[in-house]
Amino acid sequence: MRFVIISFAVLGFAFWELSGGADFEPRGLRPAKPERVAAQPAAKPEPLVQVEPAKLVAKVSLTPYTPGPTPVEKAALTSQEQLERLARARASLNKGLTLFDDDAAQGGTLTLASLEGGILALGVEPGEPEPAAEPQTFTYDRPAPDLREITGSRVNMRDGPGTLYPVISRLTLGHKVEVLDDSGTGWLRLRVLPEQQIGWIAASLVSKKSN
Repeated sequence: MRFVIISFAVLGFAFWELSGGADFEPRGLRPAKPERVAAQPAAKPEPLVQVEPAKLVAKVSLTPYTPGPTPVEKAALTSQEQLERLARARASLNKGLTLFDDDAAQGGTLTLASLEGGILALGVEPGEPEPAAEPQTFTYDRPAPDLREITGSRVNMRDGPGTLYPVISRLTLGHKVEVLDDSGTGWLRLRVLPEQQIGWIAASLVSKKSN
C-alpha cells in the first residue's frame, strides 16, 4: 500500500513538472502571442541637390598651336660697311655739335668779355677784427650755515632719524651744532661743532632757526 502511494506521488510530481510547474497557465487564460510583422525597408533619402553625372565632367577645348613666322636673320655686315657707317656717324656728330658758324671756324677770332671788373666788384674787403669777448665769471653765494644750540640737558645723537638707530654720541645743554638737513619727520641731521661729528637729533631738542 505504501508503495502505491509513493508511486502516485511520484507520478503526480512528474506530471506537474511536465505541465509547467508553478508557471502553468490554463489554455483559456494564456495571452495571445503577438503576430510577427515583416520589417518594412527603410526609405532611401532623396539627395538635396540633383546632380547629373554628365555635368560633373569639365569640357576642355584645345586650340591647335600655330607656329609664328620664323625670324629672318640679318646678314652680317662686312668690315668695309662697318667702317663706312662709323665715318658717316662721326661726320654727323661733328656737324651737329659745332657751336660757331663756318667763318669763325675757318679763322675768325673770338673775343671774351673781361671779367676782371666783375670779379673785383664781387670781392669783399676784410673788415676790422672784432674784439674778443671777455670771459664771464659767475659767483656762487654759499648760504650761511644754519647754526643752532642744544636745548636739552643731556641729548642722544643717533645714527639715523629714529630711536631704532644706535646712539653714537651725547650732547649737553648749549652745545653748538650746524643743521645739514631737515627730513620733515621730526629729526634733524646736523654736525657737531667743533668736533665735526655728524648724526641725527630730535628737532624738539634743538633751538629754532634764527631769521
